[in-house]
Amino acid sequence: MLPMLAVSGYGETLEAIRQQFEIYHRFSGEIEILSSDDAKEIDNVLTRTETKRLAVRKELEKALTERKPDKILPSPLSAEDYVAPFFHYVAVERAFAQRSLQRGNPDDAIRSVRYVYRLADELSASGSLELCVVAALVRLQMLETAQSFVLNPLCKHEHHECLYKILEEQIHNRTTDTAIWTRYRDEGKRFFADLVRHDLDKMIAPNLLKELMERQAFREYEKVPIERMSHDQSLFVEALEVIVESCSEPFFERQSILRQLNEEIRELQGADNEPVFAILLLRDVSSAMRLFAQERSGIETAYIALSLSLGKQHHYAMLNFLTGNEYEIRLITDGVMCTYDGNVKPFYVPYR
Repeated sequence: MLPMLAVSGYGETLEAIRQQFEIYHRFSGEIEILSSDDAKEIDNVLTRTETKRLAVRKELEKALTERKPDKILPSPLSAEDYVAPFFHYVAVERAFAQRSLQRGNPDDAIRSVRYVYRLADELSASGSLELCVVAALVRLQMLETAQSFVLNPLCKHEHHECLYKILEEQIHNRTTDTAIWTRYRDEGKRFFADLVRHDLDKMIAPNLLKELMERQAFREYEKVPIERMSHDQSLFVEALEVIVESCSEPFFERQSILRQLNEEIRELQGADNEPVFAILLLRDVSSAMRLFAQERSGIETAYIALSLSLGKQHHYAMLNFLTGNEYEIRLITDGVMCTYDGNVKPFYVPYR
């Protein structure tokens, strides 16, 4: 995850959703229970969180018709507790989907899949890089649920059609890398502006502030904060301009730029004049960009397999965005398997 700084706020819909699981996610071991094989304990958790789960669904439905523009976006560096409730909700929906299949109700299972992808859409639209990262992780998690879903013998042709439409929407409504990194550049500018206007102890989470206070580079930073912040911002904006420009190319063609960025970060670290905040803002850029490419490849892999199994016309690129290689398709007796070079988890869809 990204480094942990204080949260400044975020969209109305996401705040309402987060509050539903703000307390529940703190229950020790609950997510582990939801991913276990203990049906009784899973049912206890699902019963306890049912009202909250349905409240989140209501908020997601309302957002489709009552979306309001975000007036205050989150800090680009935020606390882990800020996003934990979203993961908890997803864990609950995934467990609910699995239990629905076990109880012979694939209709309820596909609804869980649909709502989680709706949440991912809200996270991606928030304008926050960290929430885009959460959205990508959520989409990848739900692909595992989707794989279990299509393999279940209770799932019929119409259920596969529903999943196909969900994934098709994910592809057509994808937030582009250019948009994500342009917004992150703007987030960074706001972050530096806030650093100038506010005390550091109001901007930085206590655990990170304690870590920074022990570093010589940060103590030197405090001597001339305005000058150092201006230097940090210049480095950050310059790096993001290069990143945004690189987004005109697929991920597999950006490797030299990302290697150069990582090398520059390593060279800047450790010196007394280290651009502390620029490095905090830049150090996860490469991993986040790769995650977005992995998520895109995962969605497309499942979409292609479903498309071919349902006899749909081809509306996808055969060249993998992550690796630059073509997707590998196997038409076998009872279904379709799709994967790509370097992916250890092919997506398999039996004919229905």
